Amino acid sequence: MENQQAIFFQTIKAALPEYQNMALSIAEELGISTNEAYKKIRGDSNLTLQQIIKLSDSFNVPFVYSPKQSLSVTFNYLSVNEDLNMVNYLKDLLDNLQTIKNSKQKHITITTDDIPVFHFFKYPELTSFKLFFWANSVNNFEVPFNSTFLSDEIIEISKTLHATYLEIPSTEIWSKDTITGTLEQIRYAFEAGHLNDTELAVKIVEQVKYCLTDMNMYAIGSKKTIDPNHTFNWYNCDVLGSIAYLVDFKDRMACYNRFNTFNYLRTEDQSYCLQTRKWMQGLIMKSVSFSGQGEKHRNKYLYSAFSECDKLLQEIGQAQG
Repeated sequence: MENQQAIFFQTIKAALPEYQNMALSIAEELGISTNEAYKKIRGDSNLTLQQIIKLSDSFNVPFVYSPKQSLSVTFNYLSVNEDLNMVNYLKDLLDNLQTIKNSKQKHITITTDDIPVFHFFKYPELTSFKLFFWANSVNNFEVPFNSTFLSDEIIEISKTLHATYLEIPSTEIWSKDTITGTLEQIRYAFEAGHLNDTELAVKIVEQVKYCLTDMNMYAIGSKKTIDPNHTFNWYNCDVLGSIAYLVDFKDRMACYNRFNTFNYLRTEDQSYCLQTRKWMQGLIMKSVSFSGQGEKHRNKYLYSAFSECDKLLQEIGQAQG
């Protein structure tokens, strides 16, 4: 219990803003003295089950317990119902991202064969299409897509998600086909008649190109904003195997594995996260760097990606003619 309690408090500490005193916050939430709060933080006094639940709810951090010799891993996930409430989905995503951003030390490593969604969120039409495609992956395209698919609220949340991600140091490992998934979704929707507005289809493809241009700028400076703390490292690896997000804090890690097209499983099981980190580090060793001085390889990759975009634009233009 002592070890799990120490890890629990480390998790809480990592989630708090720098200006917030943990002992005072614990004392306030549990209705105890600051002295007693310090005893619990040091492990001199055990938390009760009710106190664990209260702290977990208050600071939005899990208390993870795994029996000795257990090989099981506990995951949490956002349950999206049949009507796919995108507002709740994006709000949950934003809560997770803002918790990461507000942590004292943080870094996200992403392995992906699809462009990370946070880059899409800068562009309303591309965001609308991507979420439309996800939603209809289970509803089998009941209605055609148009630019009014998403509400103003969702667009605003998406823009906040994009801005928040830019402020978190990150490493992205893309496969050689990372651009292909989104382009194939656009091609399928257009050819099947789910995206029947030609001008809108062209605009969506153009916004994919804008995303790639953004990536190029981030890679050139090895940062996502003018703030040097918002570092960015970009790699290309031919074979990845899965889409995973690893959040590395000073004292703990959290792992997110994507499933069912758009959803994710989340765990803070440190053994699992450590294995994931070692796997990602191995991928980086086998990857080509696109950041900083990796101009030659980056330009070759982007040239191929832009060519794929232009090919799709040509197909759309020929269909219109």
